[in-house]
Amino acid sequence: MNMEGVEGVSAPPPRFTLTPIQTLKEDILFCVDGDAESQVEMKIATGASGRPLTRLDAIKQAILMFVNAKTTIDPNHRFAFCAIGKSVSWVRKEFNNDVDSALSALRSISVNPTGGLADLTHLFRVAAHEAKKSRAQNRLFRVVVITTSSSMACEPKTLHFRCGLPPRQARTRKLPTKSIRRTCGCPGTCK
Repeated sequence: MNMEGVEGVSAPPPRFTLTPIQTLKEDILFCVDGDAESQVEMKIATGASGRPLTRLDAIKQAILMFVNAKTTIDPNHRFAFCAIGKSVSWVRKEFNNDVDSALSALRSISVNPTGGLADLTHLFRVAAHEAKKSRAQNRLFRVVVITTSSSMACEPKTLHFRCGLPPRQARTRKLPTKSIRRTCGCPGTCK
């Protein structure tokens, strides 16, 4: 018997409640690798047209659902997009929270026909720069790298953990306590 809306009858109290929490404002940079493997068709998934989805299509849909969910939770989250080929190129450099803008940015990401290994050094430099800008605005900065290169061997370059630059020849110098310290030799304040 449904008593909802009947005067004088109240609903039982909820079994549990969620207390609201304050979320940090986030800037999220999506980096999508559009190599030749991203055109491989998924075996199970099909699009609205009934034809199989490619890996790149599935990635774009997942990112769009994520962006939509994040902006629903907190409309202060912002997103930017870049494509990874032989190098990193901006698709949309300005961080914003517009889902339609994210959709158009994702549509412009396409397959890189040249292929080959990507040099991610520039990506790390860009990310370090954008992180400084986000921190200055009291925002959390995240980088999400998505690749479909499952059969390629990864050949990472060594980057210094503080400045993000490739280390030069390691130098040794004597400190006053006669101990030896290795430094990266970067132009920043790394020690």
